[in-house]
Amino acid sequence: MTHKASSLNYGENIGNVSILKKLTLGDGTQITYVSDKALKYEIRRKGREEKGWKLLDGMVKEWINRHSSPGGKKNERTLDVDSFGKGLVREYQEFDLLGGLFTNLKLEGEKVNPSYGDSVKRTAPVKLSYALSISKFEGDMDFMNNIDAYNRYIKHIETKEAQVIAQSEEHSTHYYYTIAVDLDRIGIWEKEDGTEEVLDNQEKAQRVKDLLDIIRTLSRQIKGRWENLSPIFVIGGIYKVKNPFFMDAILAREKDGLLEINVNRLLDSKNLIPEGERENTLCGVLSGYFANEEELRQKLNCRSVAEVFDELKRRVDHVYGVSQV
Repeated sequence: MTHKASSLNYGENIGNVSILKKLTLGDGTQITYVSDKALKYEIRRKGREEKGWKLLDGMVKEWINRHSSPGGKKNERTLDVDSFGKGLVREYQEFDLLGGLFTNLKLEGEKVNPSYGDSVKRTAPVKLSYALSISKFEGDMDFMNNIDAYNRYIKHIETKEAQVIAQSEEHSTHYYYTIAVDLDRIGIWEKEDGTEEVLDNQEKAQRVKDLLDIIRTLSRQIKGRWENLSPIFVIGGIYKVKNPFFMDAILAREKDGLLEINVNRLLDSKNLIPEGERENTLCGVLSGYFANEEELRQKLNCRSVAEVFDELKRRVDHVYGVSQV
């Protein structure tokens, strides 16, 4: 669950009104959400800015050229899918963690045919759900104008006779989402006839730990604002059974200016984890945000959010058999 943030994801405009992305619940009320695409965008941004990640960009054209050769027909080339895919996994953290899809490839006007299949794709080992709002959307609007910019330069440069009036939907709330990482697929290229190791375990572990660092301090830049999406509550662990056990397990409400989480719902979700794996669950809570903080700490053995992320990084190293630097 994130810090409280405002108006994180807009969809299509209707006239001069910016519309938030929303879901309608069974009782007819609405909640706002942040799409998985928007969350991944911010993860990529922070990965590039803070961890030096290479993102899929214009350099991919060079990779296609490097791993393709003239085909049997004029104006056609053949792309070595495995060589191309392994190179992308090795060099591009984005492709390794978040996957990618290349279809209808062309290079300098020449059609590029994959050596097998009709595309080059990597299913993402890192999957995110939508981030859903804790509170309901109540239809709040912000009436905006650009009178300052209009008075200073718009009327002179654009020769407009009046300022622009706009409205945007507003919603300030906490959000919750699930992130699931298939550790067995990090640094692995899945070929047509099997899999092949591309990265050593040290690099695999580092990429996952970098991702944890990014989630720990996640933020969003939107409409000239910074919004803090770092977590105030986390629950999960590393399990052999690959299932997002706590997806949709958070049920929270606001109470006297604080949040209250339904602990029994979390405990029931924890009990769905196979018995031998159940105690691998970690829970972290940021002090001062929850009305039932003591209940969370006692029944879920919650520690601080920072401690949970540090412990997860140690466990990632253990899974890959490497020691922390």
